[in-house]
Amino acid sequence: MYLTDTLRGLWRRWYIVMPGILIAASLAIGAWYLIPPGYERSSTQLLVPGAGSIPDGANPYLFLGGLTPAADVIVRAVGSENLLNEVVAEYPGVKIEVSRDTTTAGPVILIVVTAPSNAAAGEVLGLLVERTAMVVDDIQKTEGIAAPNRMNVLPVTVDSRSVLQERNRFIAAGAAGFIGLALTLLLASLVDGFSLQRKRDGDGAGSTAEATRPPNGAPDIVNGTNPASTALSPKPARASVASGPSGPPRRSSKTSAVRGQPRDDSEEHATASTLRNPR
Repeated sequence: MYLTDTLRGLWRRWYIVMPGILIAASLAIGAWYLIPPGYERSSTQLLVPGAGSIPDGANPYLFLGGLTPAADVIVRAVGSENLLNEVVAEYPGVKIEVSRDTTTAGPVILIVVTAPSNAAAGEVLGLLVERTAMVVDDIQKTEGIAAPNRMNVLPVTVDSRSVLQERNRFIAAGAAGFIGLALTLLLASLVDGFSLQRKRDGDGAGSTAEATRPPNGAPDIVNGTNPASTALSPKPARASVASGPSGPPRRSSKTSAVRGQPRDDSEEHATASTLRNPR
């Protein structure tokens, strides 16, 4: 369910996903071309005993068992930091590995060179093969070993063609593409999530306002009014200016004004006399 919702959200934000995929692909391609490939060459050299240290006419390859410790010493001497720094100073960007070949039981010295160009790899490998022979001879000469008893180093294999190494390019291109794609999906998900959240907040506010509105005919508690009673209550009629013909005669405003006041006795006497003696 969550995967389906995520895919739908990404589909809704296609205007973010599609350009992001193109940008991620561009980053991967750019990293592929920016990082050059490596050219690797290797060589193996075998230590053999001197002619004076084996019986006359014996096969020297049958007496290799005691040369393994000597091979480790030669590896340390050839792979020393001082010697390798001299080579790297002449050929920038070159990587050199000197070790004893553990895939064989004999005293085999393995040299691996990785260079930015094919020509540089060939030159550095040839230089190290020559220096290995020089180091072996110098060590024994320093110890005063007689020439017939000195060990010799024989090249077994020396690559004439480089092997293209693109591991670093693959790693860089994959990392650039993955980071670009991950950022694209994250941005699209965040935009879609914020949009849905705003929509939910708007729907919730509308539902709350609709719920608080009173139904038709119900009294409004907040305003204190009743829509039904307000609509049905009659309007107050205007006071009539004059009474109808069947009503009693209206009294004069003068009589109404003096209503409730005692009348004078002389006025009452005059009125009674007039009623007795009419003209």
